[in-house]
Amino acid sequence: MNKNQKFLIGSIGALLTGIAIGLLVAPKNGKETRKLIKHKANDLGGSAKDKYEKSLEELSVLADKLKDGFLKNVSTVKEKAGSVADNVNERVRSTVNNNA
Repeated sequence: MNKNQKFLIGSIGALLTGIAIGLLVAPKNGKETRKLIKHKANDLGGSAKDKYEKSLEELSVLADKLKDGFLKNVSTVKEKAGSVADNVNERVRSTVNNNA
């Protein structure tokens, strides 16, 4: 686990702990507290979903860039390999013609 993942897990844990403590000491009755918990959970879930979707979009863009770069490199390698093959072919023919 890298530093960013550890930080994210710690932040979420601290957030949930803070919410729980706040709700326990809040001067509201049970019905109001449950309603508040429901709204907070929905907000947290929506926020997590938004971040997840944004991350997926960013990963998709990155994957497309990597794919394009890979295909470009493959194309360059093919061109260079073809050039080398042509050069070798010319030298072999030249050598065969000189020895014949």
